[in-house]
Amino acid sequence: MTSSALLISDDAELNQRINTVFEFIDYSLGIAGCNTKQVTNQLESDAQFVIAMLSVKDGEQEAELLATLNRLRPSLPVYLLVDEADPAGAPPKGASGFISHPVQYRKLLGIVRHAEKEGRKTVRALNGPSVSLTGQSAKLKEIQALIRHVAMTDANVLLLGESGTGKEVVARSIHFLSLRNDHPFIAVNCGAIPPELLESELFGHEKGAFTGAISTRKGRFELAEGGTLFLDEIGDMPLNMQVKLLRVLQERSFERVGGTKTMQANVRLIAATHQDLERKIGEGKFRMDLFYRLNVFPIELPPLRDRTDDIPLLIREFSLRMELDHRSPIRFDGSAIHALCQHPLPGNVRELENLVERLAILYPGETITNKKLPERYQAALGEPQRPIEVPDYQERSSIDEVEIPYSHSPVPTRNGSSSSNGGLPQADDIDLNSSIDLKQYLFDLEKELIQRALSNSDWVVAKAAKVLSLQRTTLVEKIKKFEIQNPVL
Repeated sequence: MTSSALLISDDAELNQRINTVFEFIDYSLGIAGCNTKQVTNQLESDAQFVIAMLSVKDGEQEAELLATLNRLRPSLPVYLLVDEADPAGAPPKGASGFISHPVQYRKLLGIVRHAEKEGRKTVRALNGPSVSLTGQSAKLKEIQALIRHVAMTDANVLLLGESGTGKEVVARSIHFLSLRNDHPFIAVNCGAIPPELLESELFGHEKGAFTGAISTRKGRFELAEGGTLFLDEIGDMPLNMQVKLLRVLQERSFERVGGTKTMQANVRLIAATHQDLERKIGEGKFRMDLFYRLNVFPIELPPLRDRTDDIPLLIREFSLRMELDHRSPIRFDGSAIHALCQHPLPGNVRELENLVERLAILYPGETITNKKLPERYQAALGEPQRPIEVPDYQERSSIDEVEIPYSHSPVPTRNGSSSSNGGLPQADDIDLNSSIDLKQYLFDLEKELIQRALSNSDWVVAKAAKVLSLQRTTLVEKIKKFEIQNPVL
């Protein structure tokens, strides 16, 4: 499913032109008239808009609609459609910028994709959890629900899961959806700091507290005041530091190293680990009382191999990020996605992201196939065990070829005749006492329906795609696959 944009305009001709541009770049467009009621109805729908465009001549009406958009969707960027190529001055309060009309599709695509990227950072509770949690699998939706439940509380959270599953992303999502989101989010990797320096790192130190302490330094608890402190790899924390952390959690206070002044700690704590803390308790390496203090609201993140439905969406996310960073975009065909869905990906989301970046460096602007993947990711191609959903931006013809190796044999009917291409028999007329090639029948049926839709639409691909409920680029790929040609040309 593509992302959506919202156009607010009373100009029917303008609406049609903008809609055509959005169809071309494969984004759906919602349209509302220039009145508060229609705009409110659109914003209160289930549509996840990434950008809004406003074309209003009256200044007071423009200000009123901007206020409505900012109030109902505070993270939604709003652009004003203007006739000038380079409008003078800054945009009015509540607007993100201008889009010149007539619209250039490349510039518009850049604005929309930039808005997508920024939206992943700023989205709040009205739109659900941070969209950096990319995916639509049942397991991910459970995690999103848990995030929404705990975000508005001050409960300690313990994130469990393998390395690379996105524990820090979840921690940031909890912070950004909480009432503390106007205060700092501070992250500390307990396993990356030498044990002798960890106390100073967390609580700070006074000048002269130890050799090298040439000035007073604030610790992470002070820096996170009013906000959230994320302690990653808490399982690596030494036992003596566990005691001191427990005291902070119990008394909400601490002292800097070498200091005597007691400081209050108004901090929400989120901890994370890939280790089995209960096993470490049994080994005497982790304190049970600290575990229960941290384990108020546990969230276990599944490995990527348990939510392979999200792999195509994650690939799209990472490809988009690199394109927005002005790198040549890459695409993944069905054979590559099939291979990655079969691979265990022990590094999880982090491993997948690194792989996409590596391939973007090796094959800029190209389509990644199974053969272009590093050898250890390649799979022996065969039919996937289940259908794989490929995001609309990818080349669907490739996945179709992987899943359905069509042959060209006729379909037997009850009267003894057969059909191969045109004039397909109805289901009731097919003789099931004889064998049929179902894949070939469906192949021919799809080709015939596409040909008819194109003919009825005067070969306007966008119109035919709408009739067939397909994206324009998807239909173009199918036209190439079936080698359908306009008879007039």
